[in-house]
This record gives sequence, structure tokens and C-alpha cells, in this order.
Amino acid sequence: MTVWKAFLLAVLLSFTACGPPVAQYLVDPPASELRLRPIVSSVEIRDVSLPRYAAADEISLQDADGAVRAVRGTAWADLPQRSVTRTLARNIGIILNNRAAAEPWPFADPPGAEVTVLVDRMLVGNDGLFRLSGQYAIAPLDSGISDRSGRFDITKPVLGESLNAVAAANGAALVELSESIARRLAR
Repeated sequence: MTVWKAFLLAVLLSFTACGPPVAQYLVDPPASELRLRPIVSSVEIRDVSLPRYAAADEISLQDADGAVRAVRGTAWADLPQRSVTRTLARNIGIILNNRAAAEPWPFADPPGAEVTVLVDRMLVGNDGLFRLSGQYAIAPLDSGISDRSGRFDITKPVLGESLNAVAAANGAALVELSESIARRLAR
């Protein structure tokens, strides 16, 4: 049997095999206690750009040799890009006590500013720490503010051995990112 035929057979068998149900994990970030006075009336959060492994349904971890591998039989409970984008919009709206929404902008009046977030890394490393790093840009649309940008490099400990602990560290990192962005949109 050629390598190609063996590969096709393995793929076909994987489609017909009945395995255990996929365990889904919810990223449920804690509420931020930070409250700030906004300098814009409203904020649109553009769809967050995630690395391929972070945008996948499966939960990925970095193993001892540095490889990023998906954990079989697991998935995030929501699409990662959607979840991260909506979490940032919700948190920033609460922190600033103003209108914040994920794209597409759902309101008739244009937003005062638009936030673009580009994530470079969103992963539990082989050291057991969750890292969220990248950059963001804030563009004024219907406000008098100037363009703003920033980099972020957030590290959170994973408190436990479970994937729930990974989800909790993920949520804590998203709260810190929300607070960082909100500070750039506040007085």
C-alpha cells in the first residue's frame, strides 16, 4: 500500500469512527472593577485577528519540545475570534460606561472610535503560563481624538492542571487587555 493510500484510508476511518463527545470549554472572564470616563461616545471592536492555532475550535497547548498541539476531544464552547471580539466589546463598554459593540456596527450613528486588535500569541506555553501578546490600534471615526496604538504582552498563571484552568487564565488575560485598551479611550 502506498503512503498516499494509507493516508486516505486513515482519513476515511477517522470520519467513520465514533469517538467520545467533544468536551467544550467556556472562556468566562471575571468582571473588571475598573471604571473610567470615556473620551469617545462609542467604540467599535473590529474582528480580532488570531493566530491559526488560537482561531481553531480545538484547544491548543505548547508541549515540552515547543510544538503547539491541539488537545484531542476538546473544543472552545464558542468560536475563538467571535468570543474574543465580543468579550473585548462587552468589557470595554462596561469599563467606559458607553456604547461598545463588535463589528458589524449595529447602530445608526457611527462609532466614535474603532479598535483593531492583532494577536501574535494566545497560548499556554510549555512553562505553564498563558500568554496573550500582540498590538492594537485605535482609529478616531466620529471624535476628536488622535490615532492611538499600543502593544500588549500579558502573562497569567494557569492555576491547576485542567483545561478549565486554561480557560480561566485566558479570561483573566482578556480582562487585562480590555482594561489596557479602555485606558487609552479614557480621560
